[in-house]
Amino acid sequence: MEPVFSKQEIAAMLRVASSRQANSQKTETRSITPCTFKQSGQLTGDQVAALNGLHDGFARGVSQSLGVYLRLTFEVTMISTEQLSYSQLLERIPEVTYMMGFSIDQISAPAALQIDHSVVFPLVDILLGGVGQCEILTRDVSEIEEHLMEGVAAIICQQLEAAWTPLGAKLKLDGRQPPAQVQRFMPPTEKTLCLSFEVKVAEATGKLNLILPVSISNMLLRKLAADSSYAKPRSGSFTREQMTAKILDCAFPVDLEITAIKLPFNTVAKLVPQSVCNLEIPVQKPASLLIAGREAFNATPVRHGQRRAAQLGQSVPFSREERK
Repeated sequence: MEPVFSKQEIAAMLRVASSRQANSQKTETRSITPCTFKQSGQLTGDQVAALNGLHDGFARGVSQSLGVYLRLTFEVTMISTEQLSYSQLLERIPEVTYMMGFSIDQISAPAALQIDHSVVFPLVDILLGGVGQCEILTRDVSEIEEHLMEGVAAIICQQLEAAWTPLGAKLKLDGRQPPAQVQRFMPPTEKTLCLSFEVKVAEATGKLNLILPVSISNMLLRKLAADSSYAKPRSGSFTREQMTAKILDCAFPVDLEITAIKLPFNTVAKLVPQSVCNLEIPVQKPASLLIAGREAFNATPVRHGQRRAAQLGQSVPFSREERK
């Protein structure tokens, strides 16, 4: 009996069968990723970039304002933007920490700023006239230390409100949260937006965290989505290093003079060339070095080679109005 199929036909059927088997194996080995509902609503790359761009300006504002307030170098740098539950956030911060609550007029949800004690106690030491060199303490702040830190927290909130000016947000402090209240400040499952900053003051380093509930973070994201200019870095913007280098090349008017001299009008009216005017000021009284019109140092006129110069004495502290 002759075969029904030829050798060529049998070989063709074997090739078809082997290809089908290979395709079926590929289908069986494809990867399947399970759905995790906890990951829903996570920030996209564009949203993180927009939030970072908005709060980079906040970090620069805090650095400048607290630097002037403390009369020393104060550096704040943004390091991360994360979305996590409040219970997860509590695992990252010390059990005893400084936390100040604040709120937004348009939203009743509570928010907070948290500062590590490694920064708090050096700040208190500086505000009391020290240099910011002290041991890291794990105890809670005292009433006096709490009162001193309220001024720092107020400046931070002012700068956050300034950064959120396009959003029309008005902030107000709600008081410090004691360690026992920190655990109950928000529900453990509350989804929060945590904006973390590194703080450097004197020789101390620590973290400043802005803790925003989902209602506030959603408002920020909606406002930022409506204003696409925050999504991408603006052309012509400078980094902190570039801005510092440009400021070093800026020229400021500097004058050496004796300020607050008052003479009766009759004395001034009698002045003629070659006359001697008695200013009624002791010769030993130092002059003042004025930088951009502000009295910065007590100084004595001296000569440096063939040029006039000033030997600097004590610095003149900022007044309360200048600190504001």
